[in-house]
Amino acid sequence: MKIIKYKKCSNGKYKLFLEDGTTIDTYEDVILNNNLLYKKEIDNNLYNIIINDNMYEEAYNKSINYIEVRIRSTNEIKVYLKNKKYSEEVIESTINRLLKNNILNDEVFTKAFINDKLNFTTMGPYKIELELKKHHIDNNIINTYINNIDEDILYEKIDKLITKFMKSNKKHKGFVLKNKIYNNLLNLGYKSSMILEILNNYEF
Repeated sequence: MKIIKYKKCSNGKYKLFLEDGTTIDTYEDVILNNNLLYKKEIDNNLYNIIINDNMYEEAYNKSINYIEVRIRSTNEIKVYLKNKKYSEEVIESTINRLLKNNILNDEVFTKAFINDKLNFTTMGPYKIELELKKHHIDNNIINTYINNIDEDILYEKIDKLITKFMKSNKKHKGFVLKNKIYNNLLNLGYKSSMILEILNNYEF
């Protein structure tokens, strides 16, 4: 089959027009890797190679689009591609390519994840750690970044949460209120000693 026309489409894709009226949607990298700008003829063997290469390129491009929405963990991409019904070989190749190009980086993900949870949620370190484990982040990475959380930030968060809990629990007083706040903060993932240190500054 002879290629009679190349047409550039959106998202880095190209359409190849063949002399028998059929078309092939493919990617720039597939064209370059298979030297299709110079090979004007496509036999059955080359056709199958292009179709196979397209699958790998499609998985890679879909992963990039998924990552562009927000930063992702390696495990998120694996789950995403599995849900798209790609083979294990395609998934492994895509993951390795993303890692090699530093588009996937679990350390970068972990750092951003912790910052987001500290800035935009009530979560404390222990709860953040549990969430990171759900992403199958390496324990060494988790421990490094969890242990690097500025304690001043945590003290400030705890203090603000105590004030908030006191305002929303006016029907409770004394030890009952103090214990209720303590348990709430403990469930949010804050260290017991830090909670008590700040609680002791309040009158109940």
